[in-house]
Amino acid sequence: MAHALEPMTVLLVDPIDELGPLSRALRETDETITVETVSSVDELATTSVEPDCLVVIDYTARDVDGIDLMHAVREELPSVPVVIHSIDPAAYYVTGALGAGATDVICTGPENRIDTDRPVVTVRRIRHAAGKGESFQTDSELLDSVMEHLPHQVFIKDDVGRIAAISDVSVREHKPDRDQLIGMTDYDLFGPETARALREQEDEIMATEEPMINNVEQFVDDEGRDRWVNTTKAPRYGPDGEEVIGIIGTARDITEQKRNEEMMNALHVASRELVSATATESVADTAVEIADEIPDLPVLDVLLADASSDSLQTVATSRSDDSMSIYDRYTQWFDRAYETGELQFIVQLSENDPSVVVGYAESEADDSIDPVTVALPLGEHGVLGFESQTSPIDDFAVDLMEVLAANVEAALDRIAREDAIRERERELARQNERLEEFASIVSHDLRNPLSVAQGYAETFDEDDESGEQVQWALERMERLTDELLTLARQGQIVGNTEPVSLREIAEQAWKSVDTGEAELDVRDDRTFVADPARTSELLENLIKNSVEHGSSGSSIRITIGTMDGGFYFEDDGVGIPEEQQSRVFDQGFSAGDGTGFGLYIVETLAEAHGWTVEVTDAKHAQSGARFEFAGVTDD
Repeated sequence: MAHALEPMTVLLVDPIDELGPLSRALRETDETITVETVSSVDELATTSVEPDCLVVIDYTARDVDGIDLMHAVREELPSVPVVIHSIDPAAYYVTGALGAGATDVICTGPENRIDTDRPVVTVRRIRHAAGKGESFQTDSELLDSVMEHLPHQVFIKDDVGRIAAISDVSVREHKPDRDQLIGMTDYDLFGPETARALREQEDEIMATEEPMINNVEQFVDDEGRDRWVNTTKAPRYGPDGEEVIGIIGTARDITEQKRNEEMMNALHVASRELVSATATESVADTAVEIADEIPDLPVLDVLLADASSDSLQTVATSRSDDSMSIYDRYTQWFDRAYETGELQFIVQLSENDPSVVVGYAESEADDSIDPVTVALPLGEHGVLGFESQTSPIDDFAVDLMEVLAANVEAALDRIAREDAIRERERELARQNERLEEFASIVSHDLRNPLSVAQGYAETFDEDDESGEQVQWALERMERLTDELLTLARQGQIVGNTEPVSLREIAEQAWKSVDTGEAELDVRDDRTFVADPARTSELLENLIKNSVEHGSSGSSIRITIGTMDGGFYFEDDGVGIPEEQQSRVFDQGFSAGDGTGFGLYIVETLAEAHGWTVEVTDAKHAQSGARFEFAGVTDD
């Protein structure tokens, strides 16, 4: 119970006229305080005021030391408590002043706004310094005050489970008045099974003297609803501090949190259905079905971008009536959500006219708005629109909406990628058909007359120089035809890949080429993932290139081996001049009488596998060329 305050007099010693704000705070906050001011210590000897408390100023910026001033006033009035009012004090000033004998030290910043910042606290501190503060309440009064005002469920029980004290929040939870709950047990408040479990739990806490912290308990309330409570309980000790005489505990209702967790989990589980959707329309329909299953989600419209009309179109909705779509009513903000990629809140300004609304981007909104409609962007695909027809949409519902929107956007991204892949495959198939048609034409329309010409060329006399030239030209045309066919067919996608042995594929390619007196040395082996047929073609072209262009007269030696991240092909022939190495893969480039397609085909096949190829000088011979293939994936 509060007690009447005694009148008191405070004398301010203020030689620099800085205690005006404190004087106002004292006068305006407590009418029982009389405030007098003197401008110097000398005036204390002549004043008729008998103060209950002295307040002296301390302000280093104006060369006034409060501790020195305190010592000076103590010489005149040694028995009066002294409070130092320090403006913008240095670090550790307070401890120094208290150590020097100050009764209290009140500090402010350089603005000295003590009259507006904390006047009530300042008045109480000066009263306590003077010994004229409010009387402390009794233990019983303090406990009663705590239980009345504490915003948490708090309870104290005796050793047999009877309630000795309980907070008002707990009372509101259990309906009866606080006085009515005193003396009751859990058996009076809960069902027998719940009460028995609570009693056993509290008996164990008292027996072991071990507290139970943040224990989640579930029970069914008197209306048959599931409830969850987070409880902390500890042993309560008697006056001697040793005997356990009961339980003290706190409880926090987390039912809403638990239900929110369940809804969020249900949303995540339901969103897995989006994974099986194979078209944008099925994604939209599934999103509506999910929203219908989640109690906290309002009416949903799914709007997807329509390229033909350059606008958003409603493709699915959970509205059961024929009312105007959300988009038709709030086009401006839905278009804004789609164009900016930022969530939009739409707030109704008039209860009587729902058409009077204003929209806020998420970055513009604050906690004061109560949206009835939310537009959530789906990247380049469209917008999800939620509308509550009963009450404003709360923060948790927005969280649920954002999770659903993220899952819907991910599903639409996946379908767009799959559609692009299918379209690419169809386009490649069309290209392959054209390439195969071209290859067939080349094979039929060139090979047949070429074979006829070669037959006639064989009738020339061996000594006929013109016959040799014709034969050479026909052989070149045959090589050109073969390489054109190979090049045409490289346009096809690399076929099925599988583990390939470098040694085996090299030996296979070697057997497919007329190598004459050339030698093959496969230094080591590596198993990597590739199309066997295409890899063999790649090596065949390199072998042909070395045999036909690399030799300077003697037999050539070809070395194939592994390197970090790939493999190499090397010969000991004449090599490739450095100034030509950057051009050897160009289509049509040839340093001799070749067609200019062989190494171009090599690079094309390498890139089709995702490899890179570089040409350099041989490393295992004094001369020659070396081709290095990197980016190879091991099995």
